[in-house]
Amino acid sequence: MSSARNLTYEELVERARADDRVVGLFLGGSRGKNANVRPDSDYDVRIVGDAAEYDTDRGLRVEVSVMPLERFRDYPEWDRYTLTHTDPMIDRTGEIQRVIEEKGRLSEDERTSIAPFALDAYMNSLYRALKRPAGIGRRLHQAESIGNLLTCLFALEGRVRPFHDYLEWELGNYPLEGWNDLHGLLEGDAHVLFRRVEVHVRERGLGAVVASWEPDAPFLRGER
Repeated sequence: MSSARNLTYEELVERARADDRVVGLFLGGSRGKNANVRPDSDYDVRIVGDAAEYDTDRGLRVEVSVMPLERFRDYPEWDRYTLTHTDPMIDRTGEIQRVIEEKGRLSEDERTSIAPFALDAYMNSLYRALKRPAGIGRRLHQAESIGNLLTCLFALEGRVRPFHDYLEWELGNYPLEGWNDLHGLLEGDAHVLFRRVEVHVRERGLGAVVASWEPDAPFLRGER
């Protein structure tokens, strides 16, 4: 049984501060960002160091996940949004904050590679959705198009795309430039949305991606 299983969050932090094997500690989930926190929200604790016995089962009020420093340095891609808007509670060397800042945003190389790729994927999914009759195939392509579009828009600002549950909170607290009405547009007419997207991405140097979809770009705009 984990030695951390029955600890409160405050007790866990106190014990970890006294344990030299714990290099770092930070919170994930809603409490890590102070976002969407409810009275029953758990504490998603991430511990960095060679202290595996702090690991707990899932579903506890204080849920602890431990990773060695080497794994933290190579933080998993799928979970990078956890590191956005996050500060460590324990950071013995300063490296925890450095990795959080590095992985919590996209590098310039990532930004310039991800944005055009995601834009092309958005246009591809949108084209396929608009070509299909109503049904599950169309809905799935529409859903994929929105996901790809969000990846593109956030990448253009060097930002990691939020988890679905945090999108409204992210946009409300850290808006995308020029997209104060994005929430409504995502739920509205797909042609209207694309026309806004086209202007936005052309202004940011991605006109070649749109041009690569000729002669089908007018169809995506709703012109035919």
